Amino acid sequence: MSTESNVHVERVGNRLDIVLNRPDRKNAITQQLAVELRDAFLNVPSDLGCILLSGSGGAFCSGIDLKIAGADLKNEPLTAWVEVHAAIYKCRVPVVVALERYAINAGAALALAANIVVAGESSFLQVGEIAMGVPAPMCQAWLHLKHSQAVADRVVLVGDRIVGANMVALGLVSEVVADGEVLNRSQAVADHIASHPQRGRDGIVRTWDSLRGRIDNPDEWFSNLIKR
Repeated sequence: MSTESNVHVERVGNRLDIVLNRPDRKNAITQQLAVELRDAFLNVPSDLGCILLSGSGGAFCSGIDLKIAGADLKNEPLTAWVEVHAAIYKCRVPVVVALERYAINAGAALALAANIVVAGESSFLQVGEIAMGVPAPMCQAWLHLKHSQAVADRVVLVGDRIVGANMVALGLVSEVVADGEVLNRSQAVADHIASHPQRGRDGIVRTWDSLRGRIDNPDEWFSNLIKR
């Protein structure tokens, strides 16, 4: 793994670790990080058992790096950000997120995209774009795909910090553990999922596709949300 990369990717047995690597900026998202994250998901081996997505330095993700992108995202447009979410949608391997400390705005979108989220007891998720006077298209996309309208409206219209057990109650995270155990527990969950026979995981995916349906063109679908 290159220490200069914004995203570390390492295979550990049948698990793939994808780590956001801008700890000095609380893993805030830049165009380069988005490009590397998109490529990481596009290149996931099909025979992989599970993906573990985490942040370096003891925090998950503080959102878009507005210091670099600018408040209006014009200094550095994040053209690859939509592509990240289309890539996650197209990836058929289960994703576990280790939510340490916080997942804010764009960071929350990554947590909402996961199949399983393990959070710390003092960690929080916040979709606060409404207070900035802007929509939250990627967060709204995953809330629409995975949650009820009532939960989605609660998250995006109130825009507050949703902490610990409250995240579980809303179904936004799968479980809450002690703050210092988030990464260990996430690794254990990811390894457990990865230990199951691939035919079982593949069969579950196919059945979910039959029940839930699939978006025909994810690239276009996610991109259209930005254009509105």
